[in-house]
Amino acid sequence: MDHRTLLTSYLSNLKVDLLMADYNQCTTQWRDLDYTPDYSKFYYICGGEGWLKIGDREYYPEPGELILMPEGVKQSYSCISDRPFLKYWCHFSARVGEINLFRILELSHVCLPENPAAVEALFKGITESAKSDAVYAPLQVRGKLLELFSEYIMSLDLDEISYKNLGSARKLTSVLDYITANIEHNITIHELAEIAYMHPNYFMRLFKQQIGVPPIQYITRQKIEKAKDLLATTSGSVSEIAAQLGFGDLFYFSKQFKKHAGLTPTEFRKQRTGGVKQ
Repeated sequence: MDHRTLLTSYLSNLKVDLLMADYNQCTTQWRDLDYTPDYSKFYYICGGEGWLKIGDREYYPEPGELILMPEGVKQSYSCISDRPFLKYWCHFSARVGEINLFRILELSHVCLPENPAAVEALFKGITESAKSDAVYAPLQVRGKLLELFSEYIMSLDLDEISYKNLGSARKLTSVLDYITANIEHNITIHELAEIAYMHPNYFMRLFKQQIGVPPIQYITRQKIEKAKDLLATTSGSVSEIAAQLGFGDLFYFSKQFKKHAGLTPTEFRKQRTGGVKQ
């Protein structure tokens, strides 16, 4: 398994929360030096000029570029002419489980979105919903912020995304490989901890921090994903598929399947296949 599987796991468990957002023209006094925010920022440059420093890298963003400024990293910014930035911006947090995403992943700070019209529309929707007092506005904000994050990821070269704790990432990659290869068996925490060369208690804490869910919950999700595939592509009965995946109790399997898929196994198969005989 390459690192994309691990990256997919991180992103599928990503939780984002918006702190504030707006669209405005910076003033010529727009400036702050060497501060470390406890929130992350997206800038989408619509016009003007300016200077940013993120960590030890300096940037002079141009219109059409999307800028990521992660929390916990020293930053500076300044206006550099009589044409200050016109930009959309938002402050947000991004977590996998309880850990800051940017403690796990090293992402490029600047990208040129593949679909700039979509990025601008998302920022417009985020800013409008953030100012709304509608009861559903927080849901709209969170959904659009996740879409914005996906637009950012889609604009990057995934092979250039790196892990800040490579040792832990490699151990977890081996664990996820093992789970995929043995998904039809009853996998124990002790087995996984041995693969990672960790004490079971430490392994469980690290797994939840890095992946976002406990190991057993992750394994169950993967079993259900495998069950979906078997239901859609084979003629095995629901009980046969449950047994194949290590579920000794058909009722428990059906309950877990509906919890994760929103349908019973029988309903799912009918929807996907047009009614395969049970």
